[in-house]
Amino acid sequence: MLRLTLVVAFATIVVVAANVAVYYAVTNGIDSRILSFQLLSAVLVLIAILAHLRQLQRERWRHALSTLISDLSASPSGIEATAERALLVLTSGGVAQAGLVALAADGTEEMRPIATLGYPDHWAKDAAPRVLPGDHDTIDSSRGLAGHPWVEPVASSLGGWPWVARVPLTSGGDAIGQLMLAAKRAGPLANHTLLKRFGAQLSTALDHAAMYEAAYRREQELEELDQRRREFIGALAHEVRTPLTSIQAFSDLLQLQQAVMDETAEQLVSSLEHGVQRLNLLVSDLLDLGQSEGAGFTVKPEATELHARLAEVETLLRPSYLLREQELTIDVADDATTVLADPARLEQVLLNLLSNANRYTPPKGTISARTRAAKGGRIRIEIEDSGPGIPADQREHIFDAYFRIDRRDQPPVPGSGLGLAIARQLVELQDGRIWVEDCERGGSRFCIELPAVPRRRASDQAPSLPASSTER
Repeated sequence: MLRLTLVVAFATIVVVAANVAVYYAVTNGIDSRILSFQLLSAVLVLIAILAHLRQLQRERWRHALSTLISDLSASPSGIEATAERALLVLTSGGVAQAGLVALAADGTEEMRPIATLGYPDHWAKDAAPRVLPGDHDTIDSSRGLAGHPWVEPVASSLGGWPWVARVPLTSGGDAIGQLMLAAKRAGPLANHTLLKRFGAQLSTALDHAAMYEAAYRREQELEELDQRRREFIGALAHEVRTPLTSIQAFSDLLQLQQAVMDETAEQLVSSLEHGVQRLNLLVSDLLDLGQSEGAGFTVKPEATELHARLAEVETLLRPSYLLREQELTIDVADDATTVLADPARLEQVLLNLLSNANRYTPPKGTISARTRAAKGGRIRIEIEDSGPGIPADQREHIFDAYFRIDRRDQPPVPGSGLGLAIARQLVELQDGRIWVEDCERGGSRFCIELPAVPRRRASDQAPSLPASSTER
């Protein structure tokens, strides 16, 4: 419209100037060569104006291309949303008055529109037919596309014979769809280079959108799996409580008969009682872990004697060690006897580690638990076994929930893969750290560092840490 207005205005000025020039030529005898020069100058000015307008239009198209690139790269979105944003940029930038993006359907060559602009409402979803792509890289008037089902819905609104450009969309060299644009005049639709750039940018954006949707679906699936896992853990924990109640009752009955038991039987009954109590606590922790990913764990640090905790764990595991004829040695150094920790939680961690050592150490193997002073006012607890060891590339992962080492050359070892994950959470909640390393004699060495309590306060109870720092 601006171009037409300028042309009409300039033509009017030229006609008026020509009439004036002719009038003066007739009345004053002006040389015809001067008149010709003036007319030629006017024509050259007109050509310069038209060329400038054409350059402005090209800049507008290039701006539409750059806007398309930046808009599609601004934020991730799905495939349909990306296609709709692309059409909006192209139509608002004056490239076309209507358009659609079609993609191959169901792994076939047929394409169906997934986004439209300038078409009747709901046409793409309700009435748009699937068609074969045909000649991809073509630019023609609607006469060349007579009866095309994707052109007819907008033909009348664009003057009956719109210009239509069909641009291929590719991914990895394979055709995945088509961009179709329609306008009253050819304009940028006659610029093959520009159209190819539009197609390349939109193809890249659709690839990114497909990856975004795949990642989003994967995230949804993982969330659903995690929810089902939590429900399973809850159901499992509740189911375990039923036989535990029976075992607890049986243990209570045996406790009543301790007066007639020998020392070995009495120790076994005591171990059974302690084991039932520990299992009840572990079931509660399992419920907490399943419901809140560890947020239910609480710790109440106090001065805790390491020898007493290790002795309790040794009593619990004595039947398992006797059954496998394993030797367990405990060595508590004089300068590493008391830590600032929750006694029950520390016992739970030691039980997990020594139970793992029992399972992975072969029969008649050796296991040791020792303590020693570490730097920074801390105490290190080391638990060594003579098992197969842990590959270096899996040492960090063994503390992840449900992670199990793949030992195809060895028989499977029972376990849920939760023990070390719980141990790490409990240690970290008590301002400690836990890791694993190789032993010089083979096997694995699990190390725990916790804050030490000065020896002069070993018999005093250390003040509990604030709840905000010990509860998650």
